[in-house]
Amino acid sequence: MFNFRSESGWSLKLELECFVIFKQLESAGFPHGQQTELCEKLAKRCELDSGTLKAKVGNFKSELGHTEPTNSSKATKYIVEHYGSMSLKESEALLAGYKLAVESNA
Repeated sequence: MFNFRSESGWSLKLELECFVIFKQLESAGFPHGQQTELCEKLAKRCELDSGTLKAKVGNFKSELGHTEPTNSSKATKYIVEHYGSMSLKESEALLAGYKLAVESNA
């Protein structure tokens, strides 16, 4: 579906994790400093730095009309188009389902 370059460190799972972070921020009213905190936690579990993850979350903010337009990836645009109206709980379920599907096919 999406061609993530192996050397980039990106995957659909990480895209979805950043989407869930966006939904957490959105449901909390975008509290100051929380995006950095959540992205730093995610960075400890993956090979990307927190600044890169913050930029991805920023792309979700942009695509969903909370900030000015940015240069979002096809994967980000796809997630927004198909799942952007989901609640936080629904987005967490989407991520959990994806993880289960990937693990069962491994």
